[in-house]
Amino acid sequence: MPFITHPWINPNTIESRAYQESVVKNALTANTLCVLPTGMGKTSIAALVSAERLQKNMKGKVLFLAPTRPLVNQHKRNFEKMLKLGVELHVITGEQKAEERFKLYKSGDIFFATPQTIRNDIKSGLLDLADFSLIIFDEAHRCIGQYSYVYIAKVYINRAKDPLILALTASPGGHRYKINEVRDRLFIKNVEIKTREDEDVKPYVQTVENNWVTVDMPIPFKSIHAYLNSIKNARIKKLIGWRVINSPQTTKSQLLKLQETLAAKKTGSAYGAMSLIAEVIKVDHAMLLLETQCLYALQRYFEKLSGEETKASVRLMAEENMKNAVRLTGELVKEQKEHPKLEKLVEIVTEELKNKDARIIVFAQFRDTISKIAESLAEIKDAAPVEFIGQAKKKGKGLSQKEQIQILNEFQMGFYNILCASQVAEEGLDVVETNVVIFYEPTPSAVRKIQRSGRTARTKTGKVIIMMTKDTRDEAYHWSAHNKEKQMKKTLYDMQRRMDQKTMSEFGRG
Repeated sequence: MPFITHPWINPNTIESRAYQESVVKNALTANTLCVLPTGMGKTSIAALVSAERLQKNMKGKVLFLAPTRPLVNQHKRNFEKMLKLGVELHVITGEQKAEERFKLYKSGDIFFATPQTIRNDIKSGLLDLADFSLIIFDEAHRCIGQYSYVYIAKVYINRAKDPLILALTASPGGHRYKINEVRDRLFIKNVEIKTREDEDVKPYVQTVENNWVTVDMPIPFKSIHAYLNSIKNARIKKLIGWRVINSPQTTKSQLLKLQETLAAKKTGSAYGAMSLIAEVIKVDHAMLLLETQCLYALQRYFEKLSGEETKASVRLMAEENMKNAVRLTGELVKEQKEHPKLEKLVEIVTEELKNKDARIIVFAQFRDTISKIAESLAEIKDAAPVEFIGQAKKKGKGLSQKEQIQILNEFQMGFYNILCASQVAEEGLDVVETNVVIFYEPTPSAVRKIQRSGRTARTKTGKVIIMMTKDTRDEAYHWSAHNKEKQMKKTLYDMQRRMDQKTMSEFGRG
């Protein structure tokens, strides 16, 4: 395999790949959104663009932004390997004193930081972006709403003498409006998308085997579901009668938005409707746990509701149908019955562990489910599962970033062979090559589906297994993500083609 030769790049560190060189060439002409599958060299592209900008302007500085500190440190380590000695690299954190950060900004060439720290330093006057010749926004799909990336990009474009933005992501979102928002907020002119199916990418990607595993919801589960559904329907009917909502098919996000609108009214009827909506949301969450998660998670949720003193929770737990749902759940747990997905998961993992070198990630949405999965998998011969979750929430357990890095290192060294992971393992972090990625439940998000799947088949063949409970929202979520991903690729290719045509016509006029 030939390697890139460049005066600022260490020999034998970046493979010469036509698709990467094509992206770099275009990224140097204008602000660029680079959409590449996980493991296809976004950091190498960032290093090459940085090297070119430093070569063009020796006094120019480069800023590499990433959402989390472990990711920031990871990017710095990668750049240290790729860039020649003499380039001064610094990680900037809020833990450093302001005077120290100020000195580093003056002396350094390339800075790695979370956006929150940079935003604060711009606002306090500690950092001026005028001399920065490149800003790299990693996980650029986050550049929406009030996220710090938005503010930094705006200041940078207004202040820098010769600004250039490189935005990196595996997926900017499943909807055109989301992609457009990311594009607008980062002042993007070029869109560069590469997928595993592209001819110039194919030689560098491994085969991914996709499997879907479905289970039926057991009859006792259907009984609990019927109790919960009757509670939800009664409240939905009342809200329609009060003309608060128009349709029984109202989504959770619509209900949350409606609560905000009602809160602003500050009337007795508005507060009454808000409380009723809160009950609908709570009972619907219980149904979600029953359909897609496990009885342990559902029981824990019922216990949480019983301990709450809000009107909505008290009224809900006093309902006869709710009492029946809680009782039946308790009886099933006592009989050591569980969701059929768990049983199926144990079967799948047992089979995969016949390969002694197996590394498996099981993704699940909720921490109680993750705990139950880890406990169930621990009973398998040769299984060494570990929970890999985000930082502690109120009244909950969690892992510090230091603990997360330690677990990833131990997973890499083979102390563990199964990561039972939440969303924290989807994005960015340098997770060791895995043979198998298992979705305990499908995600409706195209971004998250792509990121989860990207945790396998980097250097060798991989497998993605998606588990679903038949005739539940599992199936709806699966198709939602599938269609969004399809639409995202079509939208990005359309944008790329239009931009290429515009460039060609401008070139022709020139």
